[in-house]
Amino acid sequence: MSNPVHEETLRPGRTLTVVGWAVIATAVGIAALVLAVPTGWQDQPPTASDVGVLVVTLAVTVALGVGSLLMRMTVRVDEVLEVRVRPWWYRRRIAPERITSAEVVHVTGGNSGGLGIRLVPGGTAVLLDGGPGVQVTIRGARSIRFRCNDPDALVEALRARGAAVD
Repeated sequence: MSNPVHEETLRPGRTLTVVGWAVIATAVGIAALVLAVPTGWQDQPPTASDVGVLVVTLAVTVALGVGSLLMRMTVRVDEVLEVRVRPWWYRRRIAPERITSAEVVHVTGGNSGGLGIRLVPGGTAVLLDGGPGVQVTIRGARSIRFRCNDPDALVEALRARGAAVD
């Protein structure tokens, strides 16, 4: 009998949503301000490279804001534990036999270095908001801490696949 797949998809919390909209609004506001200011306010008109740098900077800023709004984290336990964050191309796959422990923890931006994908002492934290999560210790690799809706079911799914979970 095969073990059922455990999969969850999480959307960004209120904080990341507000940050995404604020970044987009700031970029649009700066573009409007630059376009609204008369061209004669400086001694020299802007060069083509100045305009190019402004356009690229605003485009990257808007892309980061939109990326924050569209961000999704998927946690899946099948043959491996996979933690994936889109659209940022983060993906970590861990074989259950390499997991030495998996414990339910409460994760927040404050105890994990902030929201997003963060390096923390000895590991990585992946958070879109605070709440219940799982801390996974991996033999020979950095640990990973991530937020999930049903951490008990995730730990049980890892145990069923042979992870050395207490």
